[in-house]
Amino acid sequence: MGEILEKDGPTRPLLGAVRTLLRPLVRGLVRRGVQLPQIVEELKALYVAAAHQEAAKTGRVTQSAISVMSGVHRKDVKRLLESASDAPRPPSAASMGSKLIGIWMGRAPFAQDDGSPLPLYEKRSDGSPSFEELVGEVSQDVRSRAVLDDWLRLNVVLRRDDGFVELNTEAFATPEAEVEALHFFGRNLRDHVSAGLHNLEGQDPRFIDRATFYWGLTDSSIEKLRLLAQELGAEAVREANKQALELATEDRERGDGQNRMTFGVYFYAEQDEPENREGEG
Repeated sequence: MGEILEKDGPTRPLLGAVRTLLRPLVRGLVRRGVQLPQIVEELKALYVAAAHQEAAKTGRVTQSAISVMSGVHRKDVKRLLESASDAPRPPSAASMGSKLIGIWMGRAPFAQDDGSPLPLYEKRSDGSPSFEELVGEVSQDVRSRAVLDDWLRLNVVLRRDDGFVELNTEAFATPEAEVEALHFFGRNLRDHVSAGLHNLEGQDPRFIDRATFYWGLTDSSIEKLRLLAQELGAEAVREANKQALELATEDRERGDGQNRMTFGVYFYAEQDEPENREGEG
């Protein structure tokens, strides 16, 4: 295997990038008690599925072809292909909660022009926007009080003394909402990786994938930059959400939309370590 990697020039830099990508993920898996055999089985299934998809492009979908492309043993290929139909369905691309938050931060009468969510009455009252109306924008089959009680429990919304409820933009992911938080953790990183691979493969149009990074900073400098990133990021996401919501509404009315998109921002800081300086130039 070592000789193959040595001769395969393009593979070695890619494996180096993958190692950098996987290091924090593996660290997180170890902390949460996920062991290597569990991940190996997931990787085998993913390799078989990806190889099956690539083989289908040439019309030569055989267990041997998939085994050669993926490096997975033929007996495992057979087993995984037979069990694929029994795999659980993936979670919905957007939960009801994310749709509600998108509307609350995206359009009148629930948001200001800059995308800031407005406080809402719990029930319809004298023409003022209400949480009940917000839930009605997404579903007529769900009681708004049930959603509100759940969001109050999760600290996603706060009930004010004046009777209004307001969105707690700092508490979308709580320990009690871990399942949904993990869903979006996976989805967001999947799309970030997909955008990078899209650009590496030279596909057009290129997707934005930009970052700035510095080291040797003090705690106070990090805090200033964190607050700046939080402010700029929130503004960018609000504006993108506002326009995406308008366009999605128009496209759904026409019924001809076939695409999805993700736009996000992130900020990260930690104590400077040599491993974080890989690829400096």
